[in-house]
Order: sequence, then C-alpha cells, then structure tokens
Amino acid sequence: MNKVFKKSLWASACVSAMFLSACGDSSSTSSNVEKEVGPSSSVESSSSAEEPSSSSVSNIDVPEGTRVATLADLEKNMLLGEMFGTKVYLATGAKHDVYSIWVPDTAWIGFHSEFKDGTITFGKDNGYYAGIDGEKVTEEMGKFFEKGGSISFVVNSEDKLQFALNGGDYQDVEVAKVAVSKNAISNGDDLTGLKLECKDGDSQVSYTFYEGRFLQESEGENGLEWAAGYYDIQRSKLLMMQTFFNTKAYVPLMTMTVDSDYNLTSVTGTAYKCSKSSFKFESIDADKIAGEWVADDDGLDWTLTLKKSGDYSVEAKKAGNSEELKSGYWDIYGDLLVLRNRSCLNPDKCVSAVKGVVSNFDPESGFDFDHSDTNTPAVPKTWTVQQYE
Repeated sequence: MNKVFKKSLWASACVSAMFLSACGDSSSTSSNVEKEVGPSSSVESSSSAEEPSSSSVSNIDVPEGTRVATLADLEKNMLLGEMFGTKVYLATGAKHDVYSIWVPDTAWIGFHSEFKDGTITFGKDNGYYAGIDGEKVTEEMGKFFEKGGSISFVVNSEDKLQFALNGGDYQDVEVAKVAVSKNAISNGDDLTGLKLECKDGDSQVSYTFYEGRFLQESEGENGLEWAAGYYDIQRSKLLMMQTFFNTKAYVPLMTMTVDSDYNLTSVTGTAYKCSKSSFKFESIDADKIAGEWVADDDGLDWTLTLKKSGDYSVEAKKAGNSEELKSGYWDIYGDLLVLRNRSCLNPDKCVSAVKGVVSNFDPESGFDFDHSDTNTPAVPKTWTVQQYE
C-alpha cells in the first residue's frame, strides 16, 4: 500500500496504519509553548476584547453586472479546471467553513476559512495537505498549498455562479457530480450530536462531534490525551483537522470513511469498530462569550480575555504583580471551550491546550468553566463579568 504524506502549519506528520500514530517530536506536549515575557506582550485593555466588525457592504472589485456570491450560492462539489496535468475539484460540504481541494484518490487539501466578500483562502496558516507519497501530483499540490491562495465567487447577470483562482479571470462554475453510497455517511451534519467510541485491537479512541467541530480523546502514557478541531464529510471522506491538542500523537489531517453503521476506515485501509451514542449540548454564541471575565480565587485577581479575533489571554495578579500569564487562541464547540497556549509565564508548567464545558452561561453575569487544567496556580472555574466604575 502506498504511503500517505501529510503536512501542516505547526508540524509535519507522516501517518502510518496505526490509529493514532504520527512521526514527529516525542517530547512533552508542553514543549511548543513559549515563555511569556511580560504582561505587556499579550494582555491588553478591556476595550480590545470588543473588536469592530467588518462592514456588511463588500468593498471588493467585481466585474460589472455581477454580485458577490453568498455561501448559499456555492455548490457542494465544483470543478476548478485542470492543474498539475489533471482535473482538480473544490468541495464545500455542510458549509461550516471547512473546504477541501481534491485530485481524487491521489492528493487533497483540507482548510478552514471564513467566507468573506465571496472569497475563501487557503495555505499554511489555515490548512493541511495530504497525498500518496511519491506521486508527482502530490508534490505539485504540495507546492500549490505552500504558496497559498484564494478562490473568489460572484454571480453574473444571468444568475450563473463564477469563480476566480488567485485573482485571475472569472469563469463559470462547473458542478461536479460525486457518487454516494448507501453504505457510507456523506453529510457531515449527520455526525452532529454523536459520540463514536472506536477500537482497534487494544487501542481505544472516542470522537465527539459538534457542529463543524470535533473532540478526540484517548488514554496515553500519562493519562488522558485529547485533540480538537474542525471536521466535515466531503466527497464521502471524513476530514478532521486538529487545531487544539494536548497529545503526543499529533496528526494534523485525518481522512476516513464513515460507514452506515458508523464504523471508521482510515485512508490507509485500516478498519475500526465503533459504537455510537447521542449527547446533548448547549450551543453558546461565540460573540456573546467573547469579552473580559474576572475571578477572585486564592487571593489572586484573575482576568480572562476572549477576543473576537480568536486570541485569548488569562492573567493572575497579586498586589499588582503577575503570578500567572498565558496567551494563545480559543474557540467554542457548542458548550466546549478550548484554549491553545502559545506562550506562558511558566512554560515548564504549562500544557499545550485546555478544554472544559461551559455551564450556567449568562452574558450579563458570567459562567462556570469545568476545565482540564491542573497547573498551579489553578485557573478558576467560575467567572463573572468585569465591573467598571
């Protein structure tokens, strides 16, 4: 069987037939966290959490007689034309900001992008690519991915959808027909609210699916390991992109097939038996939880800042001096708040990422955060709205 090659922004990983294996750094999961040099490096004033939203009026140039396309205008599967000596396709799936570019059965790119002004972007900052190792197409697509790019969409006066790649000329979209099987799940939304507990021999892993997001959990040498990120099913393939992780086995892009019994088959052909269960979750609006939250715990004054840009920081002060300071990225999956640390005041005691369920959320008062962080000082589990004079 040909070897599958994968590459990402944070790490390179080559995936074997093992369920959770990856080649790469085997050091501590906290090794990618940098030292926070001081409060001024990441913690900003409270007003920074409320960022101005972009105008709803498009300011991009479009051909005369056309309008900027909306997400609803996009087709599920589209032909982008010929590249690398073969046909290349774009898939939009369930339209939860996850997209993929395919040379079927050979090479593919998975990426997460906001659909803004009729445009999606891809590259090392927001995506991953994979392909059959040794194939020329895989090599060419890898170069295409590394360079990055954009795809813009408009609708012309004849109500036809058109696209332009990397600022080129607009051309009519050709809808691609992709065969589906009754024996496989082809819609990513069918996984929302489900938890799959899967086995491969003695190895066990669970996947919990929110709307367009997933949580993966398994037992490692030092206890529970987990990863979270974006997912969708496109061209009948389940794409899972890890963006938050506290695990040694970092696999940036996993590609699998989900059969009608919800069992999984990896891109390498290995099958995994899974049991399915449903769960309920509260969908918390990311815009409403974004802001500045405070807590008073063990004599420390804590401030948690969740910015609408996706950046976050948490700081603990005592008598005006910083006792703890972390910054990085955040997202919320239904009611699951995930934090990825980019820098810490004490990196040797700082985990790569933290997850926890948000409950009793009230944008006017606060929320409870039952999280996995075991660092000292411990991040509080109850947060309230910042009060001002």
